[in-house]
Amino acid sequence: MFHFFQKYLFQNNFSSPIEECLNQGECKVLDIGCGPGTWLLDLANKYENSFFYGIDNISVHPNEIIKPGNLNFVKADIFDGLPFHDNEFDFVHQGSAYPASIKTDQWNFVISEMIRVTKPGGYIEFFERGGDFKGTGPVLRRIQEAHISSCLEKGVDMKMPSKLENIIKSNQNTPIVYKDEKFYVSGPNGGKVGMVFQDIYIGFHSNKIVMENLSPILGISYEEYKTLITKDLIEELKHTSPEYSLIRFWAKKINNN
Repeated sequence: MFHFFQKYLFQNNFSSPIEECLNQGECKVLDIGCGPGTWLLDLANKYENSFFYGIDNISVHPNEIIKPGNLNFVKADIFDGLPFHDNEFDFVHQGSAYPASIKTDQWNFVISEMIRVTKPGGYIEFFERGGDFKGTGPVLRRIQEAHISSCLEKGVDMKMPSKLENIIKSNQNTPIVYKDEKFYVSGPNGGKVGMVFQDIYIGFHSNKIVMENLSPILGISYEEYKTLITKDLIEELKHTSPEYSLIRFWAKKINNN
């Protein structure tokens, strides 16, 4: 659902100017940390004459029955380096599901690998959640702080998106970075968009793994956690207007060799 939520906000699956390349065909696209491949499936079905590749360290991809012929998945760990040649792809994309597994000291390597496999004249793009939350009530703030603490314990900085622009710029091949940020309010006060995001947020935080991870940090039982998410938070959102944002950064690779 989150894929279609972000697509609606931005009115497209990407912000880099690659539409012409995709329509012409023979365009090669790589998605880093592709997960189940929802983003790739959407594009592969629309741009049938271009080629799409997804890489992840787990295999949760669609079966061959629904997978189009121009889409391929590779199981590999990006932290071992991308298993592709230099200058191979026209567009390399990294979505917001993956940053939760990228440690602070790994970002430079990940970005340099993305740039390495991108053709000169091609684009790299990052899709992230904004790190600043405004208008949050005490219940939501408590949940967010627990989530941030959980990530920091794993060496993951959830405020990394605010630093990404400068990391990308620091590479001599991507000196100019573009940014597009969309804001929205979670809950009833955010209208239909807000209610959709509320469902996404509660669904994610009701997941058993997330519950087992966050309840000890919050110092409460599983049952108390369920009440916090499915009752207390929903009630609070009726009276608050917490503002979130989604951000896309993209850059064109220039040839400095």
